[in-house]
Amino acid sequence: MECGNTVYPATYDGSRSWGGYPNGLIPPSALCPLGAAGHALRCDAAAAYRAMSAAFAGAFGPALCITDSYRSYASQVTLYGQKPALAAVPGTSNHGWGLAVDLCGGVESYGTAQYAWMVANAGRFGFIHPTWADPGNGREEPWHWEYAGS
Repeated sequence: MECGNTVYPATYDGSRSWGGYPNGLIPPSALCPLGAAGHALRCDAAAAYRAMSAAFAGAFGPALCITDSYRSYASQVTLYGQKPALAAVPGTSNHGWGLAVDLCGGVESYGTAQYAWMVANAGRFGFIHPTWADPGNGREEPWHWEYAGS
């Protein structure tokens, strides 16, 4: 928002939208909670995440630890300003579509039992670890997982 007006991503032409909304401008009413304070995703992704988190809790005790989920366009701009080598260009992040999560509690590190569990089980819930985030691909992010559908 600038002076009360919505500022759309610079590349927004209406062709890429979800539910009629551009990346990062999905209203809270169109998202669903994840069961962790302040976190939400697209509703199909949120349902899958909650199921995955319950299965993870069955294996490890605590539910999945989450640091980030849906990311508004404004928060994408802020994050990109703070970490341009790590964050996606604003308006292009899968967080802005309500499809990506950043996890903690062991998942954020390669080689842990929690990360191995995600690799072995996330696909059952429609989540993937994108290849660009894998070790050796230049932008290693063990914590980043995306909903691709089931």
